[in-house]
Amino acid sequence: MHWESRHERAPAVTVLAVGAYTVDFYIFGDRLPSVGETVAATGTASAHGGKAANVAVAAARLGGRARFIGAVGGDQEGAEALATLARDGVDVSACPRTDPPTARSFICLDSRGQQYIMTWAGAADGLTADVAAAGAALLRPGAVLVLQGEIPVAVSAAAAAAAVPGVTVVLNPSPVEPFTQPRSDPDAARLLARADLVVLNAAECRRLIGERADSTRSGLSAEAAQLRRQIRTATVVVTVGAQGALVIREGSEMHVPAPEVKVVDTTGAGDGFVGALAAGIAAGMPLAEAVLLACRAAAVSVTRQFCIPSYPRASELSHAPLSPRQC
Repeated sequence: MHWESRHERAPAVTVLAVGAYTVDFYIFGDRLPSVGETVAATGTASAHGGKAANVAVAAARLGGRARFIGAVGGDQEGAEALATLARDGVDVSACPRTDPPTARSFICLDSRGQQYIMTWAGAADGLTADVAAAGAALLRPGAVLVLQGEIPVAVSAAAAAAAVPGVTVVLNPSPVEPFTQPRSDPDAARLLARADLVVLNAAECRRLIGERADSTRSGLSAEAAQLRRQIRTATVVVTVGAQGALVIREGSEMHVPAPEVKVVDTTGAGDGFVGALAAGIAAGMPLAEAVLLACRAAAVSVTRQFCIPSYPRASELSHAPLSPRQC
């Protein structure tokens, strides 16, 4: 019996992603330019994206009851954004429409799948703290709230503060800049303190602790452990690309490997990881199992182009759709 069939009313949201939707504009080339250099492009494209929107779709495709709360423009792109998310089963009923145009990301991608990305917030910055907090306050214990750095930190902090005990708060501090000086930003400090799980990549980890790169696994483990102590969160998960992920908790460390695949486009892989991780946690999986699911989902995503179109469904992972625990 499916979980939803046991409830006459609308099923409770199990994964709420608060943040941004963006229109992604791609330009492809054999290699990325150096600073001040112009190189010939081989093609262009556009697709749907934005970190929170990506997370919501990635979770929904694996069976999570996902909701996205983010502001989009009153333009055609905003209407298309909401329709696209809804087609994947994402609840977009709380998304405000604003006057500025829908957010945009500009992505340069080379033949090896490496990229440069710049994002213009546009309508995304129109999401208010009140709207974000109201959505988070509706979550029941056992649900997962996912937050990032694409919208003002004060808005994400309000959502985190509104979540009741028992809601797992997952923070992906990306872009990382708003979190580099938490002592001088009370909102960033409160958000980091409320996070149950901080998920970030190796470069972001090093930025937060202010260390030079150490490419060895032992060096990265030490950095992740330092970050966990520094921000006083329960768990830090560091994604390491093709090597999988490191999970650092009090007194323990675990390496979760990723499947070996041919990389086409790494854009949005981290968001796919976070969405799958949130879906696994919301379904009651042990953390190690949820991280393994996330590694597998992210590995599939990098074999395809773009963000939202790349995220796998449960059937592609030889995994039954996740059945959320009652919450």
